[in-house]
Amino acid sequence: MTSTPTSAGPDPDVSVDVPPGLGSGPGAFLFSTRELTLRTTGVRTRVPAASPGSVGAMAAATLAAERAAGHPDPLVVGAIGFAPGTARLVVPAHVHRAPTVAREEGDAPPVPPLVAPPSAPASVGTRWDFRAEPPPPRYAAAVARALEMIADGDVEKVVLARAATMTAPEPLDVAAVLERLAVRNPSGYVFAADVTDPHGTTRGPGPRTLVGNSPELLAARRGDVVVSHPLAGTAPRSPDPEEDARRGEELARSTKDLREHALVVDRVAERLAPYCASLDVPSSPSVTRTASLWHLGTRIEGRLRDPAPTSLQLAEALHPTPAVCGEPTDAARAAIEELEEFPRGFYTGLVGWCDAAGDGEWAVTIRCAEVAGRAVRVYAGAGVVEGSRPEAELAETAAKFRTLLAALGLEATP
Repeated sequence: MTSTPTSAGPDPDVSVDVPPGLGSGPGAFLFSTRELTLRTTGVRTRVPAASPGSVGAMAAATLAAERAAGHPDPLVVGAIGFAPGTARLVVPAHVHRAPTVAREEGDAPPVPPLVAPPSAPASVGTRWDFRAEPPPPRYAAAVARALEMIADGDVEKVVLARAATMTAPEPLDVAAVLERLAVRNPSGYVFAADVTDPHGTTRGPGPRTLVGNSPELLAARRGDVVVSHPLAGTAPRSPDPEEDARRGEELARSTKDLREHALVVDRVAERLAPYCASLDVPSSPSVTRTASLWHLGTRIEGRLRDPAPTSLQLAEALHPTPAVCGEPTDAARAAIEELEEFPRGFYTGLVGWCDAAGDGEWAVTIRCAEVAGRAVRVYAGAGVVEGSRPEAELAETAAKFRTLLAALGLEATP
């Protein structure tokens, strides 16, 4: 008998159990959903490097070896980057699982931009200086160039991202940031993963923690059931209830956003189909909301063939979706390499866990940041398709930045 994995996230009144100092030790990891809060520490073994497309197989082999060595219930946890070959996956030394305590369901209200949360720590302050990469005018120019590529028929969709790097007066409290993320977006996947380069060669030495609250489920598997919940098509929310409702209704009717969303759903369904005996793909998306944004989303559910791939192998088969890269994939990757001015690292990759039976959950690493001591780097992107406007895509990335900026107590929007 199998049960269906959920694509929902933690309830708004649930406090994520995060120990002080999370992210300061090797293998530190947290992944919190409506059903489960998974927290790990230490490293029993690392998943060896693997060629692109083989990370899931290597993780499965590592888990099998752990079982053979007498580990009763090994897990692989961690993150995989946007670019092929970037992964930080470990079998942790210590695992703590706890049901997420369900309380009354609610909806986080939209938070006006540029307002620091009242619980912002004194160490963060109310305004930071930061460096945007690229600056807004250059980002708008990149969107315009992507539109030229689309008009020439070189590519159908390109997702272009921005980053912002900031420095705090003292090391950030990762646990406090995660608590705010959980409250601000109750429908998301709250995560923290140690992405420190064990060789100290990536972006300098020292511990690095990937933190975020993703609204998007890439792949979850439980038994022979697989679920993916891609998002594409976005509109900023408004603190005015009537205007907010109008924006959600307008998104649901937007020809441009519906076309962008269909690209993603079609590709996810196409990639899942070979693994499934049956696949349920709704004919139209639903409108979902976070505190900052409206999204178009479609929940895709399949019954897997035997033998079933692991959750990580399924996520690897789906990555990258057109929601974070573009369409077709190779042409979109080439456009990103030409037009983006910074390495994405783990942004728009995947983060999650997989057990020895193959069950697990993997979220898309969006609405995220990398924290290294006093430094924090946040990311946001927007899908460029025919009908996109540079100023609108710039505004969309600014709205997406706010999830992390609010959790940091920042007032500025890059």
